[in-house]
Amino acid sequence: MSSGLIYFKDGELIVKSGEARIYKFKDELFLEIGQGHNLWALESEISDYIWQLNDRPRGTCLEIGLGLGVASKYILSCRRVNSLTTLELNKDVIDVYKKLEQEDYNHDFTIFPEKRHTILNADGLIYMYETKQKFDFVFIDCYKAIDEDTLPLIADMVIAAKSVIKPDGEVVGWFDKATPDGFIEVFYKLFEKQ
Repeated sequence: MSSGLIYFKDGELIVKSGEARIYKFKDELFLEIGQGHNLWALESEISDYIWQLNDRPRGTCLEIGLGLGVASKYILSCRRVNSLTTLELNKDVIDVYKKLEQEDYNHDFTIFPEKRHTILNADGLIYMYETKQKFDFVFIDCYKAIDEDTLPLIADMVIAAKSVIKPDGEVVGWFDKATPDGFIEVFYKLFEKQ
């Protein structure tokens, strides 16, 4: 057990950078950002990504939000994906991700070549409005809940993503299974093709 424990009573601090810390608890990784023990991502979300994304990622992909890199690794494992650009606003999150070793993960994520993955420290909205590049698939995963506070941000992200998507491309947002009923329909309507 690490002496640097802050949040997980029986966990182990694996890596940290600034306000970002990754803990291992019961063979699972957890990303905590900021003061007050803000749980931001957990490794077991891989099952949610598999269910939500299935084989939809293809071609040139863009991901907004890095977290533990679990969604990135899943996207890159999809057979039709050529490349992935991930945008992460928080430099500390990028730094802790780069410090992780494959053996830190509970899952085997060695099945894809990292050279197809570009990680940029950038604001997703600004990047999408400034880039000339078009993408086949955009995955928005830069929020930790779907509620009245995050829906305006998600809506803005979807509008920006639709400006960088190819005509036959697709924009998908991470769906939190704990979303209150009143927000589910609103969330899914944001991603409907016009």
